[in-house]
Amino acid sequence: MNIKQLVLCATLSLFCGTATWAVSEEELVRLESDMLKYFPTTERDTFFSITDQLKDASKSVGNDRLFYKAWGNQAIYEATQQNYQKAMEIVQAIEDNAQEYHSTYGAYYALHTRAVVLLQKQDYQAAEREFLQAVDFSHRHFPNESAGDDLQELMRIANHRKDAKASVGYARQILVEPNVAPIHKGRALFRLSQMAFNKQDTAEFNRIYAEMMLLKETDGIATLTPVMEVNHCIINGDFGEALRLSDELDPEARAERKAVIYHSMGDDANAYKYMQIYKKVSDSIILVSHGNVVNSCYVQMNNDRLQLEQKVLEEQNNKLRNRFYLAIAVLAFIVLLIFTLRGRKIIKRLTMYNKKLANERKEAERALEELSGLASFEKATELPLDMPAKVNRLCDHITTSAQAHCHKGVTAIFLSDVPDDFEVRTNSEALEQLLTHLVNYFIRFTQKGAIVLSVTQVDEKVRFTVANSRAGLDRDTELPSEDDSSERHADMSFNICQSIAHLLHGRMWHDTEYTNGTRFCIEIPQFS
Repeated sequence: MNIKQLVLCATLSLFCGTATWAVSEEELVRLESDMLKYFPTTERDTFFSITDQLKDASKSVGNDRLFYKAWGNQAIYEATQQNYQKAMEIVQAIEDNAQEYHSTYGAYYALHTRAVVLLQKQDYQAAEREFLQAVDFSHRHFPNESAGDDLQELMRIANHRKDAKASVGYARQILVEPNVAPIHKGRALFRLSQMAFNKQDTAEFNRIYAEMMLLKETDGIATLTPVMEVNHCIINGDFGEALRLSDELDPEARAERKAVIYHSMGDDANAYKYMQIYKKVSDSIILVSHGNVVNSCYVQMNNDRLQLEQKVLEEQNNKLRNRFYLAIAVLAFIVLLIFTLRGRKIIKRLTMYNKKLANERKEAERALEELSGLASFEKATELPLDMPAKVNRLCDHITTSAQAHCHKGVTAIFLSDVPDDFEVRTNSEALEQLLTHLVNYFIRFTQKGAIVLSVTQVDEKVRFTVANSRAGLDRDTELPSEDDSSERHADMSFNICQSIAHLLHGRMWHDTEYTNGTRFCIEIPQFS
């Protein structure tokens, strides 16, 4: 073997070593990504298989934190499915393992996970006690890390028991934590903005609002909630814009904010009217808190994954750079050619992957906002059905708003067989939530063609249909038909939609005779 061959073999060996390192890091990222993907689903076996693989992989590279985090997520998953005994058994196993191997990270995750499970069980007193221990443990053992995860849950618990002083205290503590995550900082600032608004401290509110705007620009996190936008308009006297923005809120928040707006304008008659509406809505809806921790974990896991991906990209670039310099000493031309091509390929692939993850995060946050809207109806036993609704105006507003979110080449269309002044007496907020959710569901899975919302009168009933003109939904992601009880078609949002239809004295079904795509039908009486 001549000198050139020896040099080439050494260079290729160096190159292969880099590839092996990259695959190892990418495998961890892939497993974390899959864990996030299956966390909010009912595919338990798949989720546990992925997290077991992640535990093995992280243990093999000595990543204690990731090992116990994956294990803890198994307990949290069981809690989200209301399997609380199994969840607590996993927590106990984590604690026993941490004691056996003297793992500080394991001891922390046992505390944190037990607190999350207790919060899922709505045992707020016990959950608060565990979160406080987790914060204290974190401060003692990880002084350079933020305890924002635990503090934000403590803030949530304080809000639940209406302890404003404690809630504000936790929010302020989050802001002074070292290396606090932007999402935690945003939630703390929002809580402080509520206090400033209630005190009518315009200067303080605007200061917090400006800080949240800056956080949104620098970190790309949507920390500005619609309620805060409305409050910003109210406290600065822009009541017209406040009324316009309040129409985009959920029914309960919409009525409550409009009452505040009209009171601020001196229109007590309208203020009283909307407070009555707010009371009716809030009294007739049992708010569901079970999913709040899941949603918080889901968004946080997504942000953690993006940060990890960025870290891998930076470390890999550094690795390539060091290898590149070493290879120049062996054979400059060959190393330059191989590593330049390889580096560009890796950077391009990871950049595209990072962009894909960012899009997935936005889609996940958007989907979470739509479950939060339906979940408030999940355990309702009855709804006030005396609200007049002009169906053409309602449906036209829904499709017009939906068009902005459609994929390129997809059109949202509204068709009606009833006159413009046609009304139904029902619960207009619930009907709007139901139709909007179905239209948004189609938006996410329709890549081309049209999404059609139509209304027609059938005898003494009104029928709404939502369909797409092409088979935009994959078979595995279609909502189940009303008479299909198989676990493969189980879908929580469809069940809630059916419940809302029944609460409106109507029904909802999957139209299996429609062959040009997928179509769902809702039928309610004209006069309830």
